[in-house]
Amino acid sequence: MRGKSLSIGLRAALAIFAVTLLATSAWADTHEKVLFNFNRTDGAYTFAGLIFDAAGNLYGTTCEGGAYENGTAFGLTPTAGGGWMEQVLFSFGHGYGACPVAGLIFDAAGNLYGAATGRCDKSLPHK
Repeated sequence: MRGKSLSIGLRAALAIFAVTLLATSAWADTHEKVLFNFNRTDGAYTFAGLIFDAAGNLYGTTCEGGAYENGTAFGLTPTAGGGWMEQVLFSFGHGYGACPVAGLIFDAAGNLYGAATGRCDKSLPHK
């Protein structure tokens, strides 16, 4: 009798798990949306994540493109029509690092900081 009640309990737990899994997967059905398309002059190939500031602006890096073809730090500002306006904050190269593949961080004063490899490795997977 004990084996039968354990089996019923196990079946009930599995049924609850299956229903929960189906419900959460339907709820978590998300769709990607392109916010901005880079054109190489403003950067190319983003690898790192984006960060928000308190005003809802996004900041990130590209590992190629920009003024010296060594990547950029950029900001995206939401526009009234639901789009995003991009601004190149910094172009890497000419002695100022290259190929930033890490994200940016804010300090307590709101300044942005990041890291670059110092040279661009053209053997990255996107080539």
